[in-house]
Amino acid sequence: MLHAASGEIILLSGKNGSGKTLWLHRLAGLDSMPAQMHVAINKNPASKQSVRMLSEQWPPIWLGQSIDEEIRFGLTPQPEQQQIRACLSRWGLSELAMDTQTAALNRLQAIRLSLAGISMANPALALLDNPTDALPEADAVQLITDISAWARDSKTIVVVACNRWHDWQTAATQHWQVLAPDTLPQVGVNG
Repeated sequence: MLHAASGEIILLSGKNGSGKTLWLHRLAGLDSMPAQMHVAINKNPASKQSVRMLSEQWPPIWLGQSIDEEIRFGLTPQPEQQQIRACLSRWGLSELAMDTQTAALNRLQAIRLSLAGISMANPALALLDNPTDALPEADAVQLITDISAWARDSKTIVVVACNRWHDWQTAATQHWQVLAPDTLPQVGVNG
């Protein structure tokens, strides 16, 4: 059995093809769990409202054409403009106008916008698939710092699957290693 507390960052590592992304999809409810396994958040089954996921997809598939449309998509009630501006500022995007087209964003801005949208939804569980792998080291370090602060402040459990798992070692409170797609990840395994 695997457990995570609010505000923890779980590092999900494994070799290429081991099933890291599959396990994120299972935690998100997009793929079924192997027999006898289930996901619960605060002893309740995980729901679409309690889980958000950042996909490794590049270029990203946007739901809105502008930053404002993207961050508001699916939120009920709709946030006030000042809430959105504060969220964008937290994620290092305060210089962007609300009508900036999502297709014009670079990779780092796109990841930060996706994280801003996730944080506006206030999930109990955030699943991040390779958020820093293609970023320069300085950008990756800063993004890890920002994600760690958000997880801690919002009490969101963050599960990060990545190939550059060494980058996350200092931020992670737990390390789960995927050895095979249909085997429960192992706790506390290094390497």
